Formats: sequence, C-alpha cells, structure tokens
Amino acid sequence: MGLKETLDIKHGGIEGFGIKYEYLGTSCPVEKLVDAAIETNADAILLSTIITHDDVHIKNMKKVHDLSIEKGIRDKVMIICGGTQVTNETAKEAGLDAGFGRGTHGIDVASFLVKKRREKNA
Repeated sequence: MGLKETLDIKHGGIEGFGIKYEYLGTSCPVEKLVDAAIETNADAILLSTIITHDDVHIKNMKKVHDLSIEKGIRDKVMIICGGTQVTNETAKEAGLDAGFGRGTHGIDVASFLVKKRREKNA
C-alpha cells in the first residue's frame, strides 16, 4: 500500500481511526515535512519513499530525523516511513520510530501511532 492508502478511510487507512492528517503531496521536500509538522503541531511525520537508488530512501529518512533534531521537535514527534524497500530495521537505524514495508496496511500504522502516543502520555 502507498501513503494515500495508508491515510485514506476508503482503503482502511488511519483516517478511519479518527487520526487527522495534512497530506503534502508527492515529491515533497524533506524540509517541508518537518516545517509542516512544526506549523501544525503534529504528533507524527509520515513519509513514503519508493526511490532507492544510491540509498536515497535511507538518506532521506536520516535527513528527516536530523532536521527534526536541528529544529527542536524530535522529542515531540514520531517519525514513520513506509515504502517497498523500507523495513522497520532500516527505519530505526536511520533514527526513525518505525518503518512499514510490503504487506503492511493503514491499521498497522494506526495501531503503532495509538500505542506510541499512549506510551508517551503515560
């Protein structure tokens, strides 16, 4: 599933679980993701990547993590990445909270977000 399917209620996405989101479109620069999270006081940044040549997917995951630290929000925001070549291990190695690859669905992401938020608020 792609990011739109992970978000959209008609595909069983996180919207169906009452999670609100701001969709920034395709080919969104990493800086824009972090800035939008700041502007909207987001609990999470969800990114999707399918381009893997030269390990650009790993570089972009690290960049989101590093920018979140630089802009002072890393401790306030969950960062999650999905994509065909993304694994939970590669995402965590890049400093993210989780990675969702092939075979995952909106409910998997929603469950992670809810669980992580409960842990944070406890």
